[in-house]
Amino acid sequence: MKNETERPGTWATLASAALLVCALAFAGGCGDDEDPPNEPAPDGGTQTPDGGNQTPDGGNQTPDGGTTDGGTQSTDTEFAAVRFNTDGTVDTTFGTNGIAKVDVGPASGTTREILWDMKADSSNRLVLFGGKKGDNRTDLDRVVVRLTADGALDTTFATSGVQTLNLGGLGDNARGGLIQSDGKILASGYTTMPTGVGSQSSQRVVLQRLNTDGSADNTFGSKGVLTSMPFLPADPANTEWGAAEAYAVGRQSTGNYVTAGYGRLGASGTVDMLSFRYTSTGALDTTWGNNGTVLLNVQNQDDRGRNLVVLPDDRVFVVGSAVATTNNVDAMVAFLQANNGALDTSFTPDGYKLYSFGRPDDSFFGAAVSPAGDRVAAAGYRAGGSENEDSTLLLLPIGGGGGAEFAQPVPTSTTANDRFWAVTFDATGKAYAAGFVAEGTDTQMVVARFNSDGTRDTAFGQGGIAKINVVTAGNLETARAVVVQSNGKVVVAGIVEKQ
Repeated sequence: MKNETERPGTWATLASAALLVCALAFAGGCGDDEDPPNEPAPDGGTQTPDGGNQTPDGGNQTPDGGTTDGGTQSTDTEFAAVRFNTDGTVDTTFGTNGIAKVDVGPASGTTREILWDMKADSSNRLVLFGGKKGDNRTDLDRVVVRLTADGALDTTFATSGVQTLNLGGLGDNARGGLIQSDGKILASGYTTMPTGVGSQSSQRVVLQRLNTDGSADNTFGSKGVLTSMPFLPADPANTEWGAAEAYAVGRQSTGNYVTAGYGRLGASGTVDMLSFRYTSTGALDTTWGNNGTVLLNVQNQDDRGRNLVVLPDDRVFVVGSAVATTNNVDAMVAFLQANNGALDTSFTPDGYKLYSFGRPDDSFFGAAVSPAGDRVAAAGYRAGGSENEDSTLLLLPIGGGGGAEFAQPVPTSTTANDRFWAVTFDATGKAYAAGFVAEGTDTQMVVARFNSDGTRDTAFGQGGIAKINVVTAGNLETARAVVVQSNGKVVVAGIVEKQ
């Protein structure tokens, strides 16, 4: 069943409350130049929104590479981007011998650099979205890094190529991002903020918009930053609050921003997939869903939005996961109507579809739309049971074109764990999915190229798969994002152990 209802909220009241909390705790408000708190895990603050043992990034693994990523290690990490030629060989003209690394800060315990997304602008410059340990603190601060088209740190951007957002005393969990046609950059994520009810804290959406040069865009939110809880409890001053997160953000042709993530209406219980829409200046658009919120509740259990892409007709394609039956998580996709966010029943009678790949834990994390607008793609993994984790891929025709649906496991190794985290298309309509493969005690970045029918393109890499070992004997190495530059070259980005 589906459920798009949620508690009504008032944008002005919430915005004022959020700013008041920041102002009382940290004089000066919630701007770019302030400091955040304690967040021991790299993925979600001290309070997880699912109310159980899982972290918000997907199960009990850390967000950087599945069960083989050394989740309890305190190893330092750094951002890494790798470029492949059109045949899958490493392009040694990029960065240093094909690899660009950026160290944005030291680790502190399990808090270390984490990269979630990358986009290319009209000049093929690469913008990385992630987080780092806050200065003299153990929480995460949001960072946006820009590289030149060939992998050098773009020192004309922000401060020596790196823009850092410190929310006053609050750990900031960076997630996705986008680059507008005018060059402005919008980053999505969430933070855990005091609610003013006792010692309670709750997650809320944080969006940040930057000018092309990396400075804060003061025409958006407050000094370029928006903190938002689009639904409030009936009595915000005395009632425990719910939680809201934004894993991904897209932009419609109207200039409005649409998010995908998950959260809950109360302080405990299951989580639901959530989508919010905001105007170009950062106001909640109450025409979206129910008073600004679209909520998908499949079976009154945990449902999560992980990514989205806005289609040419302004509909929104959301990917993630849902609990179909007890202890069985299926990958999920949904289409939202362009005007009001209602589930698009022209796709299926319910507006969403679940995919089971034969394991108890299936999820999609990557989403893309083809240049022709006739297909969408989702990439993720299947895990659980006594077998290896496998990458999965969905190629779905839309608008009456694009061929047949393809939805299958597509492992990059028959003997090791592998997962896809991201997917994109090139100008010819071929799909690229990126993630990691664990070979013995070593984990490598991996990218695979697929034909329109879902078969691997054997003209790329080895049998359609290209792998690179950025650091030897490292198990904190994974690609989290993939883009294809205008010359057809393929760039993947993620994190690696610092050695």
